[in-house]
Amino acid sequence: MADATASSRHKIYAIGVFGFVAILSILYYLSAPVYIYIIAYMWFGFIYGILQQYGRFCFASAFRDLIMVKVPRMFVGIIIGLIMLSIVNSYIVSVYPDKYIIESIGFHGLLGGAIFGLGMVFAGGCATGSLYKTGEGNMISFTVLMALAFSQAIFQATAFDWFKSHFIDGKTLNDVGLTKVLFGGIGNHTAKYSFIQHLLGDTLINAVLVGLLLLIGVYVFVVRKPFLKRRARQIAATAGATADGGTAKPGFKDELAGFWSMISASRRTSIAAILIGIVAGAQIFTLAWLQNRYDFTNFGQVLAGKPAAGAPLPNGSKVSPTPPSSWPQTHATYPAVSHNNTVFDPGYWYITTQEAMFGGWVLHHIGFSVTNNSYFGQDNGIPNPWLSPALLLSIGLILGASFKGLMAREFKWKFPHSKAQWAYAVGGGTLMGVGARIGLGCNIGAFYGPAAFGNPSAWVFFVGLFIGAALAARYINFFANRKMASDEMDFDIQL
Repeated sequence: MADATASSRHKIYAIGVFGFVAILSILYYLSAPVYIYIIAYMWFGFIYGILQQYGRFCFASAFRDLIMVKVPRMFVGIIIGLIMLSIVNSYIVSVYPDKYIIESIGFHGLLGGAIFGLGMVFAGGCATGSLYKTGEGNMISFTVLMALAFSQAIFQATAFDWFKSHFIDGKTLNDVGLTKVLFGGIGNHTAKYSFIQHLLGDTLINAVLVGLLLLIGVYVFVVRKPFLKRRARQIAATAGATADGGTAKPGFKDELAGFWSMISASRRTSIAAILIGIVAGAQIFTLAWLQNRYDFTNFGQVLAGKPAAGAPLPNGSKVSPTPPSSWPQTHATYPAVSHNNTVFDPGYWYITTQEAMFGGWVLHHIGFSVTNNSYFGQDNGIPNPWLSPALLLSIGLILGASFKGLMAREFKWKFPHSKAQWAYAVGGGTLMGVGARIGLGCNIGAFYGPAAFGNPSAWVFFVGLFIGAALAARYINFFANRKMASDEMDFDIQL
């Protein structure tokens, strides 16, 4: 009876979360029809939250579990999802060539990835994992998010322009994508390619081939030996298997069976990652359609009430010089929007930059000067959180994870209860924030997304992630107290 009552109560709370998002959406739309654009961001975030909570989708868990306890389940699922996302992205950029963004390749990616990887293992969650775990009631993860947000904002406001001028500008390979390498167009930012061309370059080589090599490597070095031992025992126990008196030896079919067992063991994470790839594609198409419908190329133009007259829309038409009647009668100015009347509005699945926007907004409103730099001043501004498109995606992700966690009775309040937990949460979040800004993105923005878009830069960041995660795992294994590792760090190992 008590279990039934608790289950009913959780479902009522879940319905309340869903109802809150629905009512909020209606209020936004009634305020100004164009706000359906940021409503879409929030609902896509809600879906991401459901899927991530279901699949326990977290890069910190993936790297840590693989390195520390030789459990590859989540890592394998994430790589399978990356391949699906790359297929979707190849179609998207063939339809919307302006979405084909090639990141620069340089030492900053390796360094940023290493710092981020170090931080995410110490923190017990990556940028995306900390969001969905916050939605489950984990206030340790919320602490990580706050450290991530404010460390990014402070680094951007104080040190990033110096770092960029000394270690990025003029010191990177630019506009090098696999499709461009295969079919020409390096340096030509208006080059267009067919779906098949993107599929051959970005997907087949940069995602499928590299991903398959990684999966084979995981099988050979982690899964193969224990699987074949079990397989040999099964063969030996089969009647007549060793009738000649020899030793039963697994063959190639057994190797394939072992590889497949590794893939199928990652079913839940793989399903979630594949669906995330499909949803990410739907998000890009939806937001591009809404930009066409409401006549803007960046939501900052809506907030400022100033169309980018003549700028090309995703469908190829030009922005009108007159604001549509669906726009709000507001005229946001710097720093709510940047000097260019823009805010952070990527148009696709992205994490960490919007948290930096929130950190910058808070610091600005308590009196700190954070806008005298290219990041806040020229590119992103510091809009009010309730009007920041990508931040609403993160908020939606938290609420979606809450909804799914409540429905599955997996929501549980969890607070830091020791100095060690506070230290790991704040320290890990801070390292992730600094690493994300140095590497020009996080596990999603600098690795997962760019890898799916055919960017070799993603694999540079990936190597850094692995190095940082391995160093953190080594510290935990050899120097941290075992009780601290098992009881006070949010490990959530997927066995």
